[in-house]
Amino acid sequence: MSRVKSVLLVDFDNIYGATSEEVVSGLSNWLLWLEDGAFSAKNRRRRFIEKRVYWNLQFDKYRPDFERAGFSAFNCRALAKRKISAGKSSADIVLTMDAIEIALVNEEVEEFVILTTDSDFVPVVNRVQAGELRVVTCGKETDPTYDLFNQYADAVVHVAALKKAFSYERARRKWYQLRSPPPEIAPLTLLKERRSPLMGRVRAALATAEAPTDGPPAEVLRAVSIIKELGERMPDQPLSKTRIVRALSLIQEFSPTYQAGLRPWFGHKNFAAMIRRLSQIQPAIEVTTVGKNKIETIWREPAELPPPRARAPEPEARLELEAEPEVRLLPRERPSLALLAEAALQAELPDPAEEAEEEVAEEAADEAKEAEDAEAAGASSRA
Repeated sequence: MSRVKSVLLVDFDNIYGATSEEVVSGLSNWLLWLEDGAFSAKNRRRRFIEKRVYWNLQFDKYRPDFERAGFSAFNCRALAKRKISAGKSSADIVLTMDAIEIALVNEEVEEFVILTTDSDFVPVVNRVQAGELRVVTCGKETDPTYDLFNQYADAVVHVAALKKAFSYERARRKWYQLRSPPPEIAPLTLLKERRSPLMGRVRAALATAEAPTDGPPAEVLRAVSIIKELGERMPDQPLSKTRIVRALSLIQEFSPTYQAGLRPWFGHKNFAAMIRRLSQIQPAIEVTTVGKNKIETIWREPAELPPPRARAPEPEARLELEAEPEVRLLPRERPSLALLAEAALQAELPDPAEEAEEEVAEEAADEAKEAEDAEAAGASSRA
């Protein structure tokens, strides 16, 4: 069986703080532990074609040890004074850029092993998985980072197992074996069962779901609800095929390969055809073609609904409104010139001659009255 071609990226500041200085003294042991198939699919051995370690200036004293083990060491000292005084580095952003660059440029890579317990690397895991690459991360089993990476990465190296690997030695191969047995992985230090809250809700939905009377099959609707749960955690971010397939594997009727009496991808041709079918049922699942038989799946939060429109009146009220005559102001019509001329002819207009005679009679009456008043005034003055 061929070895998995892998890339190892170590956030040393983080791993050193989560473990101890034995991460340096036991370097060759835990490297062999990983190469022998720890946390790999079907315990396949891996070959690291690239090994890089990122640290702050204070850890540069370990450079000779890591370079002897085949690592490329990067001193990622921070530039801001307040970060320098706090002992922080820029390893996160440098590691992120290197991971994306290697995933895009190096076509022979099959897997990334990113040793860090920092949850800020979840988007990096998603972007690397989008290229059909397997991603293994690290997590503390005593805090939520282990559960978080379990939801996104293909495998998680818990810190207790990594510490146990500081003293790892390869078991001897028996004469009838082609290879030595795979390395043992130490159990979790916590006794309680570790289950993702997301997967718990999915299992509850599977247990209580009922088959619909019509429309898409029940298992397809459950697949839509699972992708909805995945997308709502990171909206507008690509959902990798690996992550979607792992989540849909909880559905009994789902299989990515042909099995006895069970067609893959819910009876669709391939993964892309299945996702396009799910996007028809749930438009918030956005599917974009990025290559031959390759798609990008993104959950887009649906836009806010417009304000509700006024409700139509009830049938009885509608009948009452229709019974009442509707009063409308009609526009005023301007009469034509012919109608105005006809109305003027029919009207009884006064005669101009009669008006002149009336005016003369009124003036004569006024003059006679003035003469009488003057005569009366003269008589009174003589008296």
